Amino acid sequence: MRIMVVILVMFTCIAFADTGIQSDWSGGPGVEGPVTDWGDSFLSSVLINWFDEAGSIFLDQMASYNHIRQVGDLAWAKPCHMDNDEYPDVFVTDGDDGTKWYHNASSGSGWGERDFADTNGIVDITTGDVDGDGDYDVFASVHSYLNDGFFWYKRLNDYGTQWELQEIDSEDHPSRVFSLDFNGDGDIDLLGSYNGKHLSWWENQSSGQNWIKHIISENAMEHGITSIDVADCDNDGDYDVVCGTLNSDEIYLFINHGNDTWEFQGIEYVSEGSMREVSFADIDGDNLQDLVTDISGDPSEILWFRNTGSTENWEPYLIDSVYTGVYPASVGDVDADDDIDVIIAISSSGTQSDFAWWENIDPLNNQWIYHPPVVSEDIYRSNYFAEDVNQDGKCDVVSYYRYSSNPSANKVAWWNLNSGYSTGTAQLESSILYVYDVDWGSIDWSAITPDGTSVSFEVRSSDDPEDMGDWSGIISSPGSLAPYLAGNDSYLQYRATLATTDSTVTPVLEDVVLTWATTGIEGSENFDEISLSILQNPSAGSVRFGVNLPSQFNVTLAVYDAAGRIVGNVVNGEYPAGSTAVQLDMLQPGTYFCRMQADGQSFTEQFTIIRD
Repeated sequence: MRIMVVILVMFTCIAFADTGIQSDWSGGPGVEGPVTDWGDSFLSSVLINWFDEAGSIFLDQMASYNHIRQVGDLAWAKPCHMDNDEYPDVFVTDGDDGTKWYHNASSGSGWGERDFADTNGIVDITTGDVDGDGDYDVFASVHSYLNDGFFWYKRLNDYGTQWELQEIDSEDHPSRVFSLDFNGDGDIDLLGSYNGKHLSWWENQSSGQNWIKHIISENAMEHGITSIDVADCDNDGDYDVVCGTLNSDEIYLFINHGNDTWEFQGIEYVSEGSMREVSFADIDGDNLQDLVTDISGDPSEILWFRNTGSTENWEPYLIDSVYTGVYPASVGDVDADDDIDVIIAISSSGTQSDFAWWENIDPLNNQWIYHPPVVSEDIYRSNYFAEDVNQDGKCDVVSYYRYSSNPSANKVAWWNLNSGYSTGTAQLESSILYVYDVDWGSIDWSAITPDGTSVSFEVRSSDDPEDMGDWSGIISSPGSLAPYLAGNDSYLQYRATLATTDSTVTPVLEDVVLTWATTGIEGSENFDEISLSILQNPSAGSVRFGVNLPSQFNVTLAVYDAAGRIVGNVVNGEYPAGSTAVQLDMLQPGTYFCRMQADGQSFTEQFTIIRD
């Protein structure tokens, strides 16, 4: 058998550049360098938005804390609509089985306390107009020595302080509840889980006076139900149900075929944790309801399952892995760009204290932007719910906090994840640029700086990319680089700082330009001699040769591998006097030799290509 191997090698001659320009950062962070062109990437950033608009950077949005109430003996809290205005309210229970709700008076800025009914043992609630009188009533699952089952509370006054308890059904150990018009007859029905593994819905008849139980599943599930969500995932005009599970690597999906016929489908994902909280959401924008969940472990995984159009085939996609516990996964449009983002609570050392969110960019190509945690609390237990508290079109977070060291500090709060531009220290560090030996010229930039905002820079240079040294002083206006950098250095880096004193406005950096004058090629400062040098050794993928000529000569330059086989003739022809850089790309890792001949003289240099 004959095997033919074709080696493709690109040859590029590069004259010395005297300008470094960056006008696009949309490639993202993580490129330390050295690089020969900044391109659209950089090293790192803090509180900088580099992704929303290619060709500029500006301040990222910040989250703001908004206090609702201190609740000393807090058990749990949940946002819900309790009155007829547009703003969601918050329902709160305490450890003594007391219940209150807090009226969201105006965009989350004022919260009026109102009593709920005398009751105890409420496990979960949801709201809706049960009796069709135009106001919100309350569904509840109740587990206590007095009552065990599903109930609804009829609202008796407009103010929402008088309620009448009415039983729907008695069930052992009721847990999660969900309300909607399940059968499309115009009134609100109830969906609930009980006994850990059972799931049913109750049909509302006679404005809440009669209820017909419809069993979805009893004793058919191996693991306990931990969450419920409802959507028409097969687009057949009726509602399907998905459940998170405890101690299982499976999601429970129930497909509604009508006439009280349900098909159970388990969506499996092999992991060391369980998928406790599961939500329907159209993640990829194809008008099919996908699934979002999380698995707490080491590492923890944040996932979405793509709805392929067949409910028997769900494709798993990993959003991110986090080396700490995560729970629960919630969905909402945090940045008001008409796609669904994912919010996660992140726990540390057994305390669930932080939450972060992942911005949906291109989920089918695993492109999500991580926005780091916005709050850290020393707490015993907390939870949160995604909700647009101020009705600005952006998903917020309602959270409750239970403190281990100071229970009197227990509280309910909400976080506006996009409350304005960051007023903190916002900086972006460039990749390290290889510029050869230079005399520094100037720095200039284009920026939009409204009143109260600014853009400034720091720079540093070195002959060693692994030790770039200290940053210069602040450069607040364009000018010479000479006061800030040492001459004849070969590596350059800048740091941009954006600032505002007004969270409603941001500076915008459109480009930065640094100039210099070349003084020679490293290792070839004597222009009276012919010389060959390797400009970066070892290097990854490509290599640059420095050719120094006192006058014009015919030059041949060839590269050989360690076995003496020629890789390619890089140069063969007349070259002018002076210093020139020659680049050879697409080399495989290994040891090579470069041989140059000029004016009857021969020069050989060894170099190594390493993996990128």
